Amino acid sequence: MASTNIGGSRLPAPVKRGEDWVVLGGTANRLWERGYFGRPIRDGIQLTAAEVLNAHRLRGMPLPYDGWLADTLTSNPNLLFEAEVLGALRYPGEKVILSQNIASANAVLLDEDSWALRWPRDVKPSETEPVAEVRWMRARDAIDWEVLARWTSNVESGGRIPEILIVDDEHGVVTYRCKHHNPRGEQKNPFNDLDNDARRKVAHAWSSGHETSGGYWLNIQSGEWPITGSGINLEDGVWIDHLEARAVSRIVNPTMLRPEGVEGTLLHILEDLLSRGLTIRPGFKYGTRWRAYDGLVGDGHAPWLIVPIHEAPTDWAEACLSARLSAGVNKKWLCALPSTKTQSPSDSRPGSGGWRFLALERPPSDARWTNPIKH
Repeated sequence: MASTNIGGSRLPAPVKRGEDWVVLGGTANRLWERGYFGRPIRDGIQLTAAEVLNAHRLRGMPLPYDGWLADTLTSNPNLLFEAEVLGALRYPGEKVILSQNIASANAVLLDEDSWALRWPRDVKPSETEPVAEVRWMRARDAIDWEVLARWTSNVESGGRIPEILIVDDEHGVVTYRCKHHNPRGEQKNPFNDLDNDARRKVAHAWSSGHETSGGYWLNIQSGEWPITGSGINLEDGVWIDHLEARAVSRIVNPTMLRPEGVEGTLLHILEDLLSRGLTIRPGFKYGTRWRAYDGLVGDGHAPWLIVPIHEAPTDWAEACLSARLSAGVNKKWLCALPSTKTQSPSDSRPGSGGWRFLALERPPSDARWTNPIKH
């Protein structure tokens, strides 16, 4: 790509200075004043290689010299991806400042993993707080859900949006947001809120239950069954699956130990969900472990689809598919992660909690940043 002035730009070609590039002269200031590219220095504006390419695309700034792109890709293999992300954010007019340049706007990061800060197009970064902290990923990058949850917590603690831009294999950009949810429902906590009469009903139904393939059939009318968040009405009784049966046995006998391994983890999450007053049903139809209602089944749709961390997608292509499918049926996709506080998955007390729920969500239609050029 040659260093001609595309579109008649009056910006001069950048020159190398250290690891970055500098646009010299008074006209360079418009890069900061109008688009917040790079950072101001004494004699111009200092840019990263990705911002050089971004300014070339959006502002018609000439590239440093013929062959610059080929030379720069050798030492900066992420250059094309970073430029796509910057283009997606800046093309509609959003103000973006990379993490290494935020001192120029008197801003601070809430988490060191953030790549950039974003401001709305109608404000000046030097006069207001950013609305989002931004990270970008390739579609096939692996996901560390614990790191992602920590980043989300830190960013949300300051009232900012944890915003992630995903670049796919044809260099298209899609936007997602991370958010911690605290799902709650209207049912009684079966571990703490059942009165003595209700507990006797549960114990009697459990003691006279019949094991079936995959679960237990309990000889009690569904209208009399006290654990309204679990079990289905089947043949004038209540059927519960194998995992729900484990939870019921621990309601009857709170001293019963939780099993080890994956089954123990699943049971702990199920107990946590039931203790929140949720009605829980299998999520098989939606490709998740559970679907969760805040009321009774039939009173409304299930707002949440929940998957434990060990069953969660392993890369961003899979995660985006799960989130998009959930949004398509008007639900939030949640990944269940162990708490970072004193409670833990090893806590054997029924209903002891100890789980966080991290959502990956599509943003509102006016905040879905995507690159303007389709390759």
